[in-house]
Amino acid sequence: MASLCQIIWACYQRQIAKAMAILRGLQLVVETGLVSATLESDALSVVNTIELKVVPSAKVGVVVHDILYVLRDSNFTSVNFVPRLANNVAYSLAKLALGHECESVWLEDYPLSVESLVLFL
Repeated sequence: MASLCQIIWACYQRQIAKAMAILRGLQLVVETGLVSATLESDALSVVNTIELKVVPSAKVGVVVHDILYVLRDSNFTSVNFVPRLANNVAYSLAKLALGHECESVWLEDYPLSVESLVLFL
C-alpha cells in the first residue's frame, strides 16, 4: 500500500491535472519498486483514453503519452475508473495536499486523516 499527496503550484485544466496525478502515481510505483499496483481515478475520459492506448491531440495527450510509456514497462499495473463518491480516500488526500508545501509519501501506511476511510481486505 502506498499513498501520496502533492500540491501543484499551477493552474491546469481538470483533465490534465487528473492525468498528471495518474502519471505521478505510476512514477511512485516505479520509484518504490512495487510489484503490483492498481491506480484509481475519477477521470473517466482519461482512464478510457489510457485503456484504448490512444494519445489524443489535445494538451492532455502529452501527459497520456508519458502514462502509456510508463505502463508499457509495467505488466502489473492497472488504471481503473472509480467514481469520486466511491473514492473518499483520494478526495481526502487531495484536500490534505492543500496544506502541504511539498510532496508527502506513505509506504505501508497512510495519513491519520484517512484512517477511518481505509478498508482492509
